[in-house]
Amino acid sequence: MSQANTSASDQPAHRRRRALRWALSGVLLLGMLAGLMWYGRALVAPQPERFASGVMTDGAALVQLQQAPLAQRFLRDFRTQALWSSCGPASLRNVLASLNRPVARERDLFQGDTLAWLRMLATGMTLDEVAALAKATGIGHVQVRRDLSEQDLRTLLRSLSTPGRRLIVNFDRAPIHGVALGHFSPIGGYDPASDRVLLLDVTPGFGMQLVPTALLAAAMRTEDPVTGRQRGLIQIDAKPSDAD
Repeated sequence: MSQANTSASDQPAHRRRRALRWALSGVLLLGMLAGLMWYGRALVAPQPERFASGVMTDGAALVQLQQAPLAQRFLRDFRTQALWSSCGPASLRNVLASLNRPVARERDLFQGDTLAWLRMLATGMTLDEVAALAKATGIGHVQVRRDLSEQDLRTLLRSLSTPGRRLIVNFDRAPIHGVALGHFSPIGGYDPASDRVLLLDVTPGFGMQLVPTALLAAAMRTEDPVTGRQRGLIQIDAKPSDAD
């Protein structure tokens, strides 16, 4: 009888200790997330003095390409990323908006999958994960393109006039912006005369840029340390009902 009473009296203390462990784990997790978010914001702060030679952030050529039909479809409802790690979902949201499929919030793209949303908050997303998110919207044909040569990339860029075609590029910022960090942004056009790409950077403060095709190709031919695979781009060909 005495032993049974002792065991019963130990149960509330055991529950309190377990609750304390869970609470401490939660505080530790929140602290880690806060630290990651602070570190991420520091990394993505724009520093134009680090931009590679040949990257244009102003000028007549940039203005002219921004006025082209494809860029205008993006600019009518273009939004920068809401969180330091959400460049992938932000890029996809802007693509959908350009195809007359507006999405109110980046989180809505996850269709209630809270775990996937939280994982994105902590670590960002890989090329294949953003492609899967795009496929889940039912927008049309979605494919991941890796190992593109410079000429392959130019050929694809020239096809941007194809109705409903959109490109989301995944690259390391280091060759272009001098900061080693994986990033996503949609492409808003191509200027064959200067061989530059209109990069619609979704990070606040970076703005739109004309990036030499060779430089963008080099930034894409980098390894994603999460997957060990080369970066690349997502090609989206919208269904006829959503095409331009």
